[in-house]
Amino acid sequence: MDTLRFGIIGTENSHAVQACKRFNVDKSILDTQVAALCPGPGDTLAHCREVAQGGLVPMVVEKFEQMLDLVDAVIIMNRHGKYHTPSARLSLSRNIATFVDKPLTCSVPEAQELIDLAHKTNTWLSSWSTLWHTAGFTSFIADAKRDLGTLHIGMAGGPCELDSEYGGVFFYGIHTVEMALQGFGYDVAAVTAAHSAQGAVATLTLDSGMLVNLHLIKPYVFQALVHGEKGSRYQVIDSSDGYDKGFQAMVDGIRSGKRPLSDEQLLMPVQVLTALEKALATGTTIHI
Repeated sequence: MDTLRFGIIGTENSHAVQACKRFNVDKSILDTQVAALCPGPGDTLAHCREVAQGGLVPMVVEKFEQMLDLVDAVIIMNRHGKYHTPSARLSLSRNIATFVDKPLTCSVPEAQELIDLAHKTNTWLSSWSTLWHTAGFTSFIADAKRDLGTLHIGMAGGPCELDSEYGGVFFYGIHTVEMALQGFGYDVAAVTAAHSAQGAVATLTLDSGMLVNLHLIKPYVFQALVHGEKGSRYQVIDSSDGYDKGFQAMVDGIRSGKRPLSDEQLLMPVQVLTALEKALATGTTIHI
């Protein structure tokens, strides 16, 4: 099998180091290579070169477009989602498979633009948090649906800095939101939220009638809880296999040419985070 060559923009994100480790250093994800790095907005060329050295990456470029003829696919990894759209717009326009590390964007119109562009150019596009790929989370949800009958109320929780310089609730809230959507459904109709100095709690009302709480907290712990007709379950989520499973799913998707997520599944996390941001600011219910 030919080696799948990746270019990464945004090496200030620790996820770039993790990708280099698996593709280039440990070679635990077979037949892949991070072939080029670019610092992009929010990073420096000097830091990018340090990541390249440690990650055995053969090339560093100053501008994103310089890597596009050298790679088969790109990963856009800037910490702040506001930087994702210009890069994705360029790679999709050049028919280069594009994975956007969470979040896809911090703007619903921009997210829709990228989805439309991917269809127009017939180019592979996806984006996700690795948390919902973990064995701990997927098995928790599968076991709950098997053992508890109809599920009535769910909870997904994780760390979040509401005032993060990297996009506020978007930066870490994406992990919790995507766990909630993957676990309990994408049919979100409305979002309410309240916050204190220590964190925030939000409620997603689904068209199915299910209620899903989001616990956005300071401690670095991911968790899930569910109440069903036959009982309740709670689990602290082991995130240690998230990079391995998340990156492997990306590689498999690109190789197959199939998009693992539907347009709705790409767009809804951005819609929910946007609504959550508004609900926290106004104290009102935001309808999606």
